[in-house]
Amino acid sequence: MNAVNPALEAPAAEAAQPSAAVPRFRLRSVGPGLVLAMTFLGTGDIISSSVSGANYGYALMWTLIVALGARYFTISAIAKYKLQNRFGDQSLMAGYRRIWSGFPMFFAVTMLVYGMIVQAAFLRAGTIGLYHLFGARGGDWGHFLWGVPVVLLTTAMLTRGSAFRLLEWSARIASLVIVGSFAFALFRVGSIDWSALARGMLFEVPPDNGPFDALFIAVGTIGTIGGSAANLLYPYFMAERGWDRPQHRPIQQFDLLSGMLPLLVINLLIWIVAAETVRGSGLTISSEASLAQMMTMAVGPVGPTLLWLAFALKAFTSFPAQAHGFARMMFDGLHLATRRGEGFARASDDPWFNRAMIAFFIVVPLAITLPGAPDLVHISVFGTSVITALTLPPILLGVLLLTSSRRFMLDAHVNRWWETAILAVIAAIGIWSLYAILANLGPALVRIGAIPA
Repeated sequence: MNAVNPALEAPAAEAAQPSAAVPRFRLRSVGPGLVLAMTFLGTGDIISSSVSGANYGYALMWTLIVALGARYFTISAIAKYKLQNRFGDQSLMAGYRRIWSGFPMFFAVTMLVYGMIVQAAFLRAGTIGLYHLFGARGGDWGHFLWGVPVVLLTTAMLTRGSAFRLLEWSARIASLVIVGSFAFALFRVGSIDWSALARGMLFEVPPDNGPFDALFIAVGTIGTIGGSAANLLYPYFMAERGWDRPQHRPIQQFDLLSGMLPLLVINLLIWIVAAETVRGSGLTISSEASLAQMMTMAVGPVGPTLLWLAFALKAFTSFPAQAHGFARMMFDGLHLATRRGEGFARASDDPWFNRAMIAFFIVVPLAITLPGAPDLVHISVFGTSVITALTLPPILLGVLLLTSSRRFMLDAHVNRWWETAILAVIAAIGIWSLYAILANLGPALVRIGAIPA
């Protein structure tokens, strides 16, 4: 562990100075947390909740609550460091540099790779929705033809001065439409097994229904969600609102909770719809086609349209928000690791920022929509598994160390014992889940045909 770089030192009193204006608790104060939540809600969330509901009914629903709780506490701790650290650091990346000077460059490189993979997945999801929503025209080139306008609109949105305001409004609209779509589906289903749902909240572990132990899968899910690299995006979204002082902590906590609640509601709705329609029917949820079939069973002919609408909205919420966030994170790491950053107050002030954001996180992902492009499953299984295995320990252990020590935090804002305990449990589960990632990576690649058996 390296000694703290004197150049990074800032008086604690300076870091604790009151901000000129702290926003009031109003509905319009909600923004960064909801933008972050909508970046999480991709096809992975939809398919994961659908598969769990279809395979296990309500029995593993407690894992959703615990996983989102782990994500909330981890992100809250990340935000806490930004607002209440001893040095006035404006990002967690600066804190990581205090632990080890090599972390900023490590994260700059890993976020470049991880960001391109994740962006490809979200662009693909968005083009799938648009392709089906507007008549499935274009043949093999259909997804690419829809990908081009998404890329152009995203570029135009993110190069405007009011980009983040547009992201906030798109996230609000998307959350309302997606909640409404699945709430309507649940209304049409017309029934909920309340006793089974209640049992599903009591840490019940069902008999295994697949190649892996159910509890093992649950623990792995909780750990990887809590330690997701995307959690690091929140401080950059906070910066767009100017939340940078200890006095902003209450409004930040309100914002994060307000953003996580729609995410919880959407996942619960999807899970319940799958449990009530697919469980016991023989249908296996494995792709967007089977999701459309599930929605047909729940709602009727309009069901797939609601699903494609939800997917299409992802093209204008997650895709631009994550392009902006991953670029900020990559340049933050690059600037902290090199002398290049000395001349810029913010990562986005770098003249290469927009060029790199457009090239790596907007245009490169378009390749996944081309005819004959590599299967998205191949890229996602290998790329996200490897990057998650690399970043999970430093993210979780780093957050725990930074927020639990007076060396890094203002005295009044060091974690309480129970906050440290919660973060320690999340870190332990996250490290344990690494075994699931590494043990399952080889077999998963064999199953999808990426490597020979």
